[in-house]
Amino acid sequence: MIKGLAHIGVAVNNIDDSLKILNAAFGAVEISPGGRKSFPELGQTSALIQIGDCCIELMEPYGNVEGTVSKFLKRHGAGLHHISLLSDDLDADDARLEKSGIHSLAKTPKGTPGDRFLFTHPKETSSIVFEVTEPYKK
Repeated sequence: MIKGLAHIGVAVNNIDDSLKILNAAFGAVEISPGGRKSFPELGQTSALIQIGDCCIELMEPYGNVEGTVSKFLKRHGAGLHHISLLSDDLDADDARLEKSGIHSLAKTPKGTPGDRFLFTHPKETSSIVFEVTEPYKK
């Protein structure tokens, strides 16, 4: 079941430059657990920042891989990439989405260690990409 907002994903050209602006304007601080995460196979680096009670994922291109973020930046420029919703049962939420005609673009398989997630296709969700994420349960 969806429990609330996890974070907002924003595609940027440079995390450091964006963080400086957001820190000066809104007091944003980086809260990435364990530091920034690079995903070479996806061609992106991500950093979590916090502004008040809001969590924002800044995503920049990584390496020479033509990944999702670099493609997004070429098409749309920097800006809102996705809205991430917090789930306590990803499989049930995935089934609910499928039943309502919304298919996931990508999802982590059941049994995968770490957080699990799925992304919706914007054509099926009012031109908005939603991520549904279930935190890792120990």
